Amino acid sequence: MSDIGTILRLTRRRISCAILYTIAAIYLIVDMAFLSVIRPLRRRLLGGGRLHSWIENLNRYAALSLVMVPLAILEPVKPLGFYLTAKGHLVSGGSVIAMGEIVKVTLVEQVIEITKPKLLSFHWFAWAYNHWESLLDRLRSLRAWQAVRRKFHSLASRLRQMKADMEARRDGSR
Repeated sequence: MSDIGTILRLTRRRISCAILYTIAAIYLIVDMAFLSVIRPLRRRLLGGGRLHSWIENLNRYAALSLVMVPLAILEPVKPLGFYLTAKGHLVSGGSVIAMGEIVKVTLVEQVIEITKPKLLSFHWFAWAYNHWESLLDRLRSLRAWQAVRRKFHSLASRLRQMKADMEARRDGSR
């Protein structure tokens, strides 16, 4: 009987690892794809200047509001996008999800980065933020995460090289 229990435990562990590896791969791909496109835009929007200084000088409650209000507005966009997709409006649903995520990641993540010291003064926020960072650290330490990341960087490097080769050929043909 203990052999069956051991086999079940090992099988459960393998399935759990496969699920975690899949989640890590999906998270990494989405994160890198969105953020590689969004980071330059984010820096242009809030990277410096008066708006950045204004956000930085907010008190902790105003900073929290500046994070929570857009989240409260933009989070319901995903279920709406999934509903549209389920009803057969694939382009509309996908567009709603993509645009909602882009706006949310662009604005909210940048505001969190700017106001992080003030937000961390809330004990509950510090607790949640530390747990989130811990989870991300665990995901990033997985071999699957690192393998997918290496593949993604390799692919990105090849694409950059192909682009440079095409531009060189185009410039050479002039």
